[in-house]
Amino acid sequence: MKNIRPIMLEKYKNDEHYERISEYIYKQRNNGSFRIAMACDLEEGDSVQYPLEDLLDKYYVNCTDYFEESQVNGLRTLSFELEGSLDDEDEDLSNIKEVSKIIGKHVYNGNTGTLIIE
Repeated sequence: MKNIRPIMLEKYKNDEHYERISEYIYKQRNNGSFRIAMACDLEEGDSVQYPLEDLLDKYYVNCTDYFEESQVNGLRTLSFELEGSLDDEDEDLSNIKEVSKIIGKHVYNGNTGTLIIE
């Protein structure tokens, strides 16, 4: 995964359902969960599942929506929404803030299957 960038989902524009917490993080009003949506370019050999699954485990977040895997001029792009997965609201927000730090980074699995973030 490279060229990781935040994306704005249309549903976040609904102030009745979502509260903007920071530039890219939103709080769903009905259940208090924090969310961020991102897109990334997949490198040759990247699966849709990994390293995304490893990010979910590392930051204790859930993938609530998987929007698309598109291909343009040989470049595969994946869009997804992440949500905090803990009952504790402060820790939930903290986890979303931590996972947002991958924006602009290169994320991949090393030869031993270890998650690498550069």
